[in-house]
Amino acid sequence: MKKFIILVLLLLSCFGWVSAQTYKTPQELADDDGAFADVGGISVYYRAQGDDTNPVILLIHGFGGSTFTWRDTLPALAEAGFYAIAIDLPPFGLSDKNPDLDYSRSWMADLVADFMDEVGIETATIVGHSMGGAVTAQFAVRHAEQVEKLVFVAGGVFEALENEDESSSPLNFLNTIDPKAPAAPIILRTLVTRDFFLGTLASAYYDPSIVTEEVADGYAKLLEIEEAPIGFLAYVQATESSPISLDDLDNVVAETPVLLIWGQEDTWVSPELGDAMFAVLNNAEFVSYPEVGHLPMEETPETFNTDLIAFLKQ
Repeated sequence: MKKFIILVLLLLSCFGWVSAQTYKTPQELADDDGAFADVGGISVYYRAQGDDTNPVILLIHGFGGSTFTWRDTLPALAEAGFYAIAIDLPPFGLSDKNPDLDYSRSWMADLVADFMDEVGIETATIVGHSMGGAVTAQFAVRHAEQVEKLVFVAGGVFEALENEDESSSPLNFLNTIDPKAPAAPIILRTLVTRDFFLGTLASAYYDPSIVTEEVADGYAKLLEIEEAPIGFLAYVQATESSPISLDDLDNVVAETPVLLIWGQEDTWVSPELGDAMFAVLNNAEFVSYPEVGHLPMEETPETFNTDLIAFLKQ
């Protein structure tokens, strides 16, 4: 009871601060090369670089990420002769944060397919990082006809990790909060701050000094959008009704080139997942980097881009 009273007092003390914030619209926060697509009434933000007549590479970020994750990848792909598109999966980045959306990985995969239809892309190489790798796996199974190649960056079919225990996740307590409760935004904004982003990001990199003020600001940009906490909460509470296995994925990508990329010091998604996927997917290549954590596209961008482009040009 005492802890509950303290929490209530803390929330009340923050209420005035939260209410006084000046928020921005996603349009005000968009990049110069950014745009918004209306996908069946859902706003999806994306950034595109390169000639749109070139082969398409579609980049999908991971949990807490956004198009910002691919800031070093987009120009490299465009210069290499590709049309590179990075999207913000709702509710992340500048995309829709409606709490009534599904937010499961299979739903996200279908949304990516609908996005491609909306912007006139028939097929693409799909590059998915972390959670985005799980979306990529779902996309490959559900929309195989739209896939040219697949790239999994520290992510994929997470069911392949045996004894994976999510029961102790620090996010589990969020399942008890009603996204539509009046206090929900206050609770979330009290917990998920710029400093929260800074500390969480630091744990993802092998060398935490990479997390500069600029990087922290880039990832925390979504906090400037008023609806961000409710969308985040709805995402955390989403469940997957259509799980897939490695065998499911292997059945549909037997002739599809696959590249697996991992940092050897990844503490967020174990390289063992990459090993498991490599063992099952007959048409896969596996690249790993020493002294690199969960974000190889940011920690060793030149090497990452070189390996990615070499694979794409095969």
